[in-house]
Amino acid sequence: MRLFAFITIALLFGFTAQRVHSQNKPQSSSAVKIEVYYFHPDERCPIDQSIEENTVKLMYGTYSKEIKAGTIRFAVINTDDKSQVKTVSRFDINSQALYVVKWTNGKEVKNDLTKFAFDYGLSNPDKFKTGLKIEIDKALKP
Repeated sequence: MRLFAFITIALLFGFTAQRVHSQNKPQSSSAVKIEVYYFHPDERCPIDQSIEENTVKLMYGTYSKEIKAGTIRFAVINTDDKSQVKTVSRFDINSQALYVVKWTNGKEVKNDLTKFAFDYGLSNPDKFKTGLKIEIDKALKP
């Protein structure tokens, strides 16, 4: 029952983050500085689900103020959802992927953390969250 409640909340946050993403792009230094995307297909495996769960926990546990302020844009995106084609096409992905994107002067720099996520997302969630936090904190620095 607890897992069901967590997944429901995570999905609601993910859908909210997706709607925020589709509304605008970073346009100035006061706009979004980074974007964090977790991509997944309809068919899910335990590693994939763990990566999403741990990413959601980190983002809304550690970066909730930055998300609310618009400094960070976070989205969990289903790659099989045809309405997400434009966002998915920005990345070189097959199905699952984790990216931290830094925006500087209107240009994006993509950091592909997919291999790292699959190495540690399920087997060592603490190492995964710590590593993702390090990458996000680096991206937030000017």
